[in-house]
Amino acid sequence: MRNVQALEQVQPKDLNASEIEVRLGAVWVGEDVYREFLQDILKPPSYMLGGMIDVQYSPASGLWNIKGKNADRSNVLATATYGTERVNAYKILEDTLNLKDVRVYDPAVNEEGRETRVLNKKETMLASQKQDALKEAFREWVFADQARREKLCWEYNERFNAIRPREYDGGHLTFPGMNPEIELRPHQKDAVAHQLYGGNVLLAHTMGAGKTYEMIAAAMESRRLGLSRKNLFVVPNHLTGQWGAEFLQLYPGANLLVATKRISNRRTGKNSAPGSPWGNMTV
Repeated sequence: MRNVQALEQVQPKDLNASEIEVRLGAVWVGEDVYREFLQDILKPPSYMLGGMIDVQYSPASGLWNIKGKNADRSNVLATATYGTERVNAYKILEDTLNLKDVRVYDPAVNEEGRETRVLNKKETMLASQKQDALKEAFREWVFADQARREKLCWEYNERFNAIRPREYDGGHLTFPGMNPEIELRPHQKDAVAHQLYGGNVLLAHTMGAGKTYEMIAAAMESRRLGLSRKNLFVVPNHLTGQWGAEFLQLYPGANLLVATKRISNRRTGKNSAPGSPWGNMTV
């Protein structure tokens, strides 16, 4: 029972409609939703629905198909509002569901006398505008109905919002050898724990949040714990001196090699040749 309660407490919070973007062509949206959209937006004759005109999806190929794309020829919504004379809205909807840009081609004959196709830029531009209008209509339509909104939100949360990323707590870390006058903030300790236990890490804090100290502390702790033997920091050349100073400020006893334009091992005095625009530091 305690395990169940603990799991319930850390379950991800369900996202609502304002936090979910449903793209026209998303495969997790069922055929019934797109079929309803076609019916509400293009309004084909009722006797054509289901039999002559229908929305179909093939799980094997992952492709959408609009059955009877050319059956509703007298529908102004299909040939003018959301389509053109060359490409009707049913074909545009099919391309959009398959995440394709609409293209209009004209037949032509090449220099060798073979039949080929040439892109009609004007008609393609008009069809693209209708495609954008169809996408915008779907965005306005998809969450307009409460029952459909609740259904899609539930489906999205079940599929894509069921995993909670691991959270790292660095409150237990002690950092032997660190300058006693400097105390890392809680979020910095958590970031160090993330680097030690989480593998690849992106420190995406805002400027001034202490990313440099986080990396330095993680490097020194990984050496102390035997997780690494030698750590290399690659930074822009103009920052190597600043990094070296901050490193020794945080860990005064660190054995640090800093590459500069004229070599430098602040401990041994050894020289090294000028390098690339990127300098490096070895701990």
